[in-house]
Amino acid sequence: MKNCFSRAITLPALALMLSACVPQSEVNSVHQDVQVLSQEMSTLQQQTVRITQQNSLNAHSSSGVYLLPDAKTPAKLNSQLGMLQMSVTGLQETSNGLVVLLHIHSDSGQSLPAFQGEVAWGQIQGTTQHYDEVNVHTQVFHAPATLLAPADLTVELHFPATQRSDMNFIRIHDIQPVNTAGNGA
Repeated sequence: MKNCFSRAITLPALALMLSACVPQSEVNSVHQDVQVLSQEMSTLQQQTVRITQQNSLNAHSSSGVYLLPDAKTPAKLNSQLGMLQMSVTGLQETSNGLVVLLHIHSDSGQSLPAFQGEVAWGQIQGTTQHYDEVNVHTQVFHAPATLLAPADLTVELHFPATQRSDMNFIRIHDIQPVNTAGNGA
C-alpha cells in the first residue's frame, strides 16, 4: 500500500517538474495558437450555419436564388441563360453604401450574352422554413457579354445608403438577355 501511495505522489510531482522545464515563451505561444484555433472554429461554425440557411432558403425559393454573404459559398440559379452559379466574392462598405462583388459562372460551358437581372437585398426574419424578407430594396443590374467560354464574370453591385447590418441576404432573379443590337429608330 505504501508503494502505491508514493507513486500517486510522485506522478503529479513529476508532471509539475516537467512543466516547469518548458520555457514560458513556448507556453504563451501554445496558448495563443489555441486561441487562434478557437476563433477559427467559431468562424467555421458560423459559416456552416449560414451555408445551411442559404441551402434551405434556396430549396424553398420560387423566386430566384438566395445568397447569404456570410455563407461564402455559391448557389445555382436556373435562368433563361441556363444554369448559372453565383456567389458573393467581396463586400465593401463605402461612404455611399455597400459594394458587393457578384461572381457568375455559366455551367453550360458557353459564353454569355449581355443580360440584366434584378437584385433584392435586406434582412430575413424568422426561420428558414417560415421567414419574412424585411427592409427589402430592389434594383436592376446589367452584365456585359462574355467573350470567352466557359463564362465567368464578376459584376459590381452598388447598394446605396445600405450598411452591412442592414443586409443579411441578396436574392438574384429575373435574369434576361439584353438585345444589344440597335433598334434603327
